[in-house]
Amino acid sequence: MADTNKTGAAAGAAPANGAADADVTCSPFLTGIRAVLGERTPGNMALWALTAVLLLALVKESVAPSWSVAWSHPNWGTVNVVPVLGIGVGMVAGFLGGMVGAFISLFSVPLYTLWLGLPVKVALGTNSLASAVIGLMAAMVHLSKKTPNMKIAFPMMATGFLGAGAGAYLSLGMTPEQLKMYFSVLVFGAAFWMLWRGIRPAPAKSGGFVATEKQGLLYAGGEWGGVPYRTNILFPAFGNFFIAAVTGIIGVGGGFLFTPMLHAAFGLPMMVAVGTGNFVKVANIGSQFIVRGVADTVIYQLAVFAMMGGYCGANFGRRLGCVVDTRYLRLLFGILLIFVGLQYMGIKLGLGSA
Repeated sequence: MADTNKTGAAAGAAPANGAADADVTCSPFLTGIRAVLGERTPGNMALWALTAVLLLALVKESVAPSWSVAWSHPNWGTVNVVPVLGIGVGMVAGFLGGMVGAFISLFSVPLYTLWLGLPVKVALGTNSLASAVIGLMAAMVHLSKKTPNMKIAFPMMATGFLGAGAGAYLSLGMTPEQLKMYFSVLVFGAAFWMLWRGIRPAPAKSGGFVATEKQGLLYAGGEWGGVPYRTNILFPAFGNFFIAAVTGIIGVGGGFLFTPMLHAAFGLPMMVAVGTGNFVKVANIGSQFIVRGVADTVIYQLAVFAMMGGYCGANFGRRLGCVVDTRYLRLLFGILLIFVGLQYMGIKLGLGSA
């Protein structure tokens, strides 16, 4: 396969008209509101309309439910859930994750369990379907921008599919208490990372490097933004196998681990690492969905509504994240995740039943 990413896309053009004569005296609050709402384009107005319809349905079903689904398993319990409430899970998790650019599953899984009362294995299964579909949509956007290097992505997808499937299968034999403990460890890790980066922001680095000069079938590279990169395609694949196996147990895609790995260890420019990682995440989480779906831990109706809410929430969250200082967002979410982790460990904080 030929090298990809021969030409880098520009970081982003300045807005035409209006930017120069924007109201510089506008309060930060109004600036944030304007950023979230966006401009009056047909696509944006369609997003507003969809969000309004979903919110109305969410409020109506929260006050007077008209449709519920019963799920039961001889070993894992029974639950009745209102599928439309998945809109709330998706919107909140998508909005929060969209603001910081990651960790959506760390918000959605606790919402499924603490708010809707789902058993943890059902929460992980339902989340895997919603995450796989949303991840696929994000991957296609990156493909249209020609950011992924598919020669690197395909081996990682293959090993990730195997590793994540194995991890998900192992999780089915674990107790809910074990899964909550492992998930809490991940949540605490993400929380302390956010707090650390909020206090000590990392220097902005987006370039890549040439990890090897070798050519041939087992090597891939290219250029992005004028920066060349090249690496062996097997090493990232091996790394992702172990990442996928571990994250498969706790029901997340692992992008927060393998994307920095691609950038820091194998030289991919950050934009290429993110684009490539989106396809890898789809394989990782898709494999989990297959295993958990066969084990009957997916409430499909709930996942569909969570997808729709997540799509809207992530769009608005990304917009707000562009105008709010990321240091403050990381500090806020770091504290929030600590509370979630403590709740999952059984320390009651009034957030719901763990």
